[in-house]
Amino acid sequence: MFYQPDKRDHGLPRAPFKALVVPRPIGWISSVDPQGRPNLAPYSYFNGVSSDPPCVMFAPSMRSREGMRKDSHSNAELSGDFVVNLATYELREAMNASSASLAAGENEFTAAGLETLPSRLIKPPRVKGAPVHLECVYLKTVDLPSTVAGQANFIVGSSTAASTSRAPGRSPGSAIWIIASSMNCSRWSGRAEPAATCSST
Repeated sequence: MFYQPDKRDHGLPRAPFKALVVPRPIGWISSVDPQGRPNLAPYSYFNGVSSDPPCVMFAPSMRSREGMRKDSHSNAELSGDFVVNLATYELREAMNASSASLAAGENEFTAAGLETLPSRLIKPPRVKGAPVHLECVYLKTVDLPSTVAGQANFIVGSSTAASTSRAPGRSPGSAIWIIASSMNCSRWSGRAEPAATCSST
């Protein structure tokens, strides 16, 4: 199949672009608003983008119906920090529950039945039970050209602290190997599934 994304000539019910770059980890972003109220939401456009400095990005876009910024976007800019919590297969139901569109200020942790942990260096709480947390300081927002003004953007943050449930390693059975083998939370399918293959190299 050949198609041009801007022409939407793929002939499919949904544009396949999101399914072409896989597997993608989910950026499960916790943040707080200026009033200190926590927010939690998963983003499938997420990844590490630099090691020096250690940086991550997530792309929140906008609320499609209201045409407004998502809370994670506003909170990162206004409060200046956010946490990336690793979403694993075991946490898939809570992760999906946290994607519900709640009113601003409502607590997704509570709605998803999740407990929190205080962060070490920044304000937003961490997801208790997630095997990896990256505490990030907001660096910048990058706006991209889009057919809808303000729709395409991504947030860049620098990781000032990282915590794992076990010491990192690369052999089968180690923390990184277990994390990679359990992490294929695809928003394309609408659910989280265990990865079919895993490479420890």
